[in-house]
Amino acid sequence: MQDLGEKIGEEIIGRVPTLADYFAAIDAIRTELQLGDGSLYQTIVTNMQDSSKNPEIQLDATVRQGNDLCPQEVAFMAARRRKMRKAFAKFIGVKESEVHENDIPVVALAGSGGGYRAMISSLGYMTAAKKTGLFDCAMYMAGVSGSCWMIAQYMTLGQRSFTKTLEHFKQSLNIPIDHYPSFIHTLLSNPGAAQLILEGIVQKYSNGRNLTLVDAFGTVLASRLLIHRERDGDNGEWVDPLDFKLSQQSRWTNYGDQPLPIYTVVSHVLPSSMPERLGEGDIIVDDDIDKDTETHYYQWFEVTPYEFGSEETCAWIPTWSFGRRFVAGKSIERLPETSLAILLGTFGSAFTATMADYYKEVRPLLNKTISDSMDSYINEYLDNMSQIHPLSPSCFPNPIYKLPDPEIEAEAFSQRENIYLNDAGMDNNLPLYPLLRPGRNVDIVLAFDSSADIESVPWFEKADEYVKRRGIERWPPISKTRAEQLAKQEEGSPRKMKHVEIFHGIVAENRDADHVVPNEDGSPTQGPSRSSSKDTSSNQNINVHPITLVYFPLIPNEEYQGDFNPALIPFCSTFNFEVKQDEVTLLAGLGETNFYKGLEDIKKIMKETWLRKKAERLEHEKQEKKSRRHHHTDSVSETPKN
Repeated sequence: MQDLGEKIGEEIIGRVPTLADYFAAIDAIRTELQLGDGSLYQTIVTNMQDSSKNPEIQLDATVRQGNDLCPQEVAFMAARRRKMRKAFAKFIGVKESEVHENDIPVVALAGSGGGYRAMISSLGYMTAAKKTGLFDCAMYMAGVSGSCWMIAQYMTLGQRSFTKTLEHFKQSLNIPIDHYPSFIHTLLSNPGAAQLILEGIVQKYSNGRNLTLVDAFGTVLASRLLIHRERDGDNGEWVDPLDFKLSQQSRWTNYGDQPLPIYTVVSHVLPSSMPERLGEGDIIVDDDIDKDTETHYYQWFEVTPYEFGSEETCAWIPTWSFGRRFVAGKSIERLPETSLAILLGTFGSAFTATMADYYKEVRPLLNKTISDSMDSYINEYLDNMSQIHPLSPSCFPNPIYKLPDPEIEAEAFSQRENIYLNDAGMDNNLPLYPLLRPGRNVDIVLAFDSSADIESVPWFEKADEYVKRRGIERWPPISKTRAEQLAKQEEGSPRKMKHVEIFHGIVAENRDADHVVPNEDGSPTQGPSRSSSKDTSSNQNINVHPITLVYFPLIPNEEYQGDFNPALIPFCSTFNFEVKQDEVTLLAGLGETNFYKGLEDIKKIMKETWLRKKAERLEHEKQEKKSRRHHHTDSVSETPKN
């Protein structure tokens, strides 16, 4: 009779991979990525030239200059307004017949960076927004870092369902991202998925691009986030090839079915003096240097299903062409669209942060004695530590290289052959800047902030600097308001946070005034700090279209697992890439619960904004009608009599 131990041993051998299995797997991958005929590498390179798989290779691309919205986004906005009308009327509690499409507030949902912590908690906030009907009233959803990952999965294998996206998180996040046997198993057990996961990095390599650790990170990350963990039948059903093309998300926005996703990255431009301050052996990339500045700064870029570009350079290219080389405003090669795998790595490349950023992330986990001691050291060397990246960012060809007649803001940038893109959270962990872009006319921003050390984040101070530099007059004076709150707080710093904070935009003529709130009948009323003038200037003030920010910091909630504080829990660290199913549920639940703290305020703000816009439209129509009558009267009086 067979020994029981032998039988158990056979079962284990049949079910658990051995060390020899892993060595064999590594050898198989090495063989597959060799350059010979029949290898996976060669298959990917061949498919890059297949126009049935990559129709974009039949097209040339050009740079579009200026900051007007592209025609595709303008068409999207019109379609989205039509889809939102019924949902908006229901959300604020009025009849659909009362709602004119042009009066519906432009709402943007903004998720912060913060790795898996932000990815999961922002899903919780969005889930609550969907359940309450607010999500169906939103025009845009923007993200930084981890929130970009959430949006990408929602738009692809999550099938535009937050419930399905949450289930995917539970299945996918419980294995560490650096568990390479799992990565290897995915590649070997599913050739179709392996090709999609690897084609981004193979495309960059085969075309002589600079590869960085970010590209490898994105490849591994895609094997975790963009592949179904549970199969339904054949291996080929694991993944949709179109999910790896960000431009294909337009399938769900062209007809207004979903808010337009906006993904963000930044380029860290260093001062001309930087090479002199580096030690022997340190490496600096010439393209990172701006010879015309002595200060370092971050330049923001956005990616939508339609375009990649920057408002500060006033230059845009089709998203399907990003990754190609451009010279003088035209693409000089026809390559497939850059894989979403590579973009996911770039969106969330927090590990390429500066030394100062690393310290800000780990500081909340240190005891007070150590953090106080480190603070004095960090502050002494803050300038240098804010400019040195231990790891290189992701590298791409510069779309505006040698662009003829560039805008003044883009002159220096157009001389750089490559651009190095980082996680946008290195500058501001909230994606506020793209939402302030002219033409989008955003009225209300709901910001879901899952940042580390959330009590002292400088995002709004940085936003204040940005709006001053860009001449944006609609932004709320958040820094001033917070300073006033702190001054009134008896227990002193830090300022006590609430689950929801509301900051109203104000008119440029009086930065201390409240915004205009209409009466129920649609007629405007003056805020308490504004003079009650009857001249036409009051109407001009109303038309400033102030922005209202509704801010949701991810803080503990006594009504939901009262002792759960993401700032103090190791699995919530930005650099943790293993989250168990119950932890996913816990963190998403906190975001969802916190959202309801502000629901009634949101409804009130939405209705007030709608009434204001309605009053403005009716007044405008009245003035136009009056002007037409006046013009007609003048025409009649000038007609000669027979």
